[in-house]
Amino acid sequence: MKKSLIALAVLAASGAAMAQSSVTLYGLVDADVGRFKTNVAVGKTIQNMSQSRVESDGLNGSRWGMRMREDLGGGMAAVANLESGFKTDTGTSAQGGLLFGRRANVGLVSGFGTVTLGRNSSSYTDVASDHAMMGGASIFDPSNTNNGNSATVAVSALGGNVADAAKFLGRNTSWIGFSERIDNSVKYVSPNFNGFSVGVLYGFGENKTASNDASKTVSASLKYANGPLLVSGGYQSEGSLLTATGAKPVLENAILSVAYDFGVAKVGAGFNRAKYKDITVGSVTRDIAAQNEWNLSVAVPLGATTLSAGYAQSKGDDLGKSSGFGIQALYSLSKRTTLYAGGVSTKAYDKAVAAFLAASPTSSIGRTTTYAAGIRHTF
Repeated sequence: MKKSLIALAVLAASGAAMAQSSVTLYGLVDADVGRFKTNVAVGKTIQNMSQSRVESDGLNGSRWGMRMREDLGGGMAAVANLESGFKTDTGTSAQGGLLFGRRANVGLVSGFGTVTLGRNSSSYTDVASDHAMMGGASIFDPSNTNNGNSATVAVSALGGNVADAAKFLGRNTSWIGFSERIDNSVKYVSPNFNGFSVGVLYGFGENKTASNDASKTVSASLKYANGPLLVSGGYQSEGSLLTATGAKPVLENAILSVAYDFGVAKVGAGFNRAKYKDITVGSVTRDIAAQNEWNLSVAVPLGATTLSAGYAQSKGDDLGKSSGFGIQALYSLSKRTTLYAGGVSTKAYDKAVAAFLAASPTSSIGRTTTYAAGIRHTF
């Protein structure tokens, strides 16, 4: 009997060794307190509005998630990732109330790369903030496109307006924005080849009707990282369904980023070209002139403190110009807990403001300013 029990134990142990499984629970909680000031439209008049408030997601979006992995042998593993976003200030779900709005996917990993199915971050998203020394997701980063609405929703809204109000007034960022996460998608990420890596994603849309094709998304990235140097590029095309005018809007983004770590400071520069296609303006359906967007930023480590600053701009013939400048300071209390403070000011000029109001306003400049201090904890 003892021999049988020992044999069963050995078999169980060998099976576990052949197919090791793991589940990792992780998360991030971020909140800040500060003052927000912006312009609001009353008719054709732009008036100031300011408010003190406690907000979520000062440096990063609050979240919790689970990573699952099972080794299948032969260098292959099954992986899955479920990640849910939430607002620390209210306790409500983020990403429109989706249960796992940040990520929900399953796939396989091998020596040939990683393939996942489900709701994935786009390949463009993976490189979109490589140039941003302020962190990319920080509310103080003027190139932070995460502050904008879902770009797919914005494209649909553009069926009746030259510019979406959320893209120019009432937010901290000066760049147009894009959809970070793509539903119903297949994503591939290559292994690292001497510093080079590639990513490709295709989103099926799955909203086809008898008279309307599905709104697909195509996203790709290429990155080179070697020592202190990082160079990356990305492209994304995302569409929406036909509008009432018969247009089929598409938003395209193409980005090139460079970053270099000098030790005493890390600097980054990025250039993005954003373009809306097939947009109805009045009674005419046409492409909107591309927005040329760029960002310069620097981060200086000083022991447990990191100081950073950045300037960003977006400019085009149809949507006009918006720009912003931001500064921030981080202080690490530990590996998992960080205090932060900063400020950012963004302006929208001329056509950007006129497009927002759909008429000539009494002021040609719209402003948004935020000052805040907060704490971020990871687990």
